[in-house]
Amino acid sequence: MEQSKLKAIIGREVVAVDLSPQDAGLLFEGEITLNIYNRYAVLGIDGDYEKALVGAKVTGVDETKNSAIFDFDSNARIEVDLTDDAYTSPEAMQLRIPGEPILVWN
Repeated sequence: MEQSKLKAIIGREVVAVDLSPQDAGLLFEGEITLNIYNRYAVLGIDGDYEKALVGAKVTGVDETKNSAIFDFDSNARIEVDLTDDAYTSPEAMQLRIPGEPILVWN
Protein backbone atom coordinates (compact mmCIF):
# COMPACT_ATOMS: atom_id res chain seq x y z
CA MET A 1 0.00 0.00 0.00
CA GLU A 2 1.39 3.38 -1.01
CA GLN A 3 1.92 5.92 1.77
CA SER A 4 0.15 9.24 1.34
CA LYS A 5 2.37 12.09 0.16
CA LEU A 6 0.49 14.23 2.70
CA LYS A 7 2.49 12.54 5.47
CA ALA A 8 5.24 15.08 4.68
CA ILE A 9 3.35 17.72 6.68
CA ILE A 10 3.04 15.68 9.88
CA GLY A 11 4.89 17.53 12.63
CA ARG A 12 4.96 20.76 10.62
CA GLU A 13 3.75 24.00 12.18
CA VAL A 14 1.17 26.17 10.41
CA VAL A 15 2.61 29.68 9.95
CA ALA A 16 -0.27 31.22 7.96
CA VAL A 17 -3.78 30.24 6.94
CA ASP A 18 -6.38 31.60 4.53
CA LEU A 19 -9.80 30.00 4.78
CA SER A 20 -12.63 31.14 2.53
CA PRO A 21 -15.91 29.45 1.61
CA GLN A 22 -14.48 28.52 -1.81
CA ASP A 23 -11.00 27.30 -0.91
CA ALA A 24 -8.29 27.16 1.71
CA GLY A 25 -4.56 27.70 1.86
CA LEU A 26 -2.16 26.66 4.59
CA LEU A 27 1.49 27.66 4.77
CA PHE A 28 3.70 25.43 6.89
CA GLU A 29 7.20 25.92 8.21
CA GLY A 30 9.75 25.16 5.52
CA GLU A 31 7.69 27.07 2.91
CA ILE A 32 5.43 24.05 2.34
CA THR A 33 1.99 25.02 1.04
CA LEU A 34 -1.25 23.08 0.91
CA ASN A 35 -4.06 24.51 -1.20
CA ILE A 36 -7.53 23.01 -0.90
CA TYR A 37 -10.00 23.64 -3.73
CA ASN A 38 -12.69 21.05 -2.92
CA ARG A 39 -15.36 21.43 -0.29
CA TYR A 40 -13.90 21.20 3.19
CA ALA A 41 -14.94 21.53 6.82
CA VAL A 42 -13.01 22.78 9.84
CA LEU A 43 -14.03 20.93 13.00
CA GLY A 44 -13.13 21.15 16.67
CA ILE A 45 -12.96 24.95 16.73
CA ASP A 46 -15.42 27.37 18.22
CA GLY A 47 -14.68 30.79 16.83
CA ASP A 48 -11.46 32.05 15.28
CA TYR A 49 -10.10 29.44 12.84
CA GLU A 50 -6.89 31.37 12.24
CA LYS A 51 -6.10 31.61 15.94
CA ALA A 52 -6.63 27.87 16.39
CA LEU A 53 -4.56 26.88 13.34
CA VAL A 54 -1.62 29.30 13.19
CA GLY A 55 1.08 27.86 15.45
CA ALA A 56 -0.59 24.42 15.50
CA LYS A 57 1.27 21.35 14.31
CA VAL A 58 -0.16 18.59 12.15
CA THR A 59 -0.44 15.47 14.28
CA GLY A 60 -2.05 13.16 11.76
CA VAL A 61 -3.15 12.76 8.17
CA ASP A 62 -5.59 10.19 6.83
CA GLU A 63 -6.18 9.99 3.10
CA THR A 64 -8.70 7.72 1.40
CA LYS A 65 -10.29 7.73 -2.03
CA ASN A 66 -13.15 9.91 -0.70
CA SER A 67 -11.49 12.20 1.84
CA ALA A 68 -8.36 13.70 3.33
CA ILE A 69 -8.36 14.45 7.05
CA PHE A 70 -5.80 16.63 8.80
CA ASP A 71 -5.56 16.65 12.61
CA PHE A 72 -3.78 19.39 14.55
CA ASP A 73 -2.44 19.62 18.09
CA SER A 74 -4.92 22.45 18.75
CA ASN A 75 -7.76 19.88 18.49
CA ALA A 76 -8.71 21.33 15.11
CA ARG A 77 -9.45 19.04 12.21
CA ILE A 78 -9.82 19.80 8.52
CA GLU A 79 -11.81 17.30 6.47
CA VAL A 80 -11.60 17.58 2.69
CA ASP A 81 -14.22 15.91 0.52
CA LEU A 82 -12.43 14.19 -2.39
CA THR A 83 -15.54 12.79 -4.07
CA ASP A 84 -16.47 13.86 -7.59
CA ASP A 85 -19.44 15.86 -6.28
CA ALA A 86 -17.13 18.06 -4.18
CA TYR A 87 -15.05 19.46 -7.03
CA THR A 88 -15.18 23.24 -7.38
CA SER A 89 -11.98 23.53 -9.44
CA PRO A 90 -9.99 21.34 -11.85
CA GLU A 91 -7.92 20.24 -8.83
CA ALA A 92 -9.02 19.00 -5.42
CA MET A 93 -5.78 19.86 -3.60
CA GLN A 94 -2.23 20.89 -4.33
CA LEU A 95 0.85 20.32 -2.14
CA ARG A 96 4.05 22.26 -2.80
CA ILE A 97 7.25 21.20 -1.08
CA PRO A 98 10.33 23.23 -2.06
CA GLY A 99 12.69 21.22 -4.26
CA GLU A 100 10.10 18.55 -5.08
CA PRO A 101 7.51 18.17 -7.85
CA ILE A 102 4.13 19.77 -7.17
CA LEU A 103 1.60 17.16 -6.05
CA VAL A 104 -1.94 17.52 -7.37
CA TRP A 105 -5.09 15.68 -6.37
CA ASN A 106 -7.78 15.77 -9.06
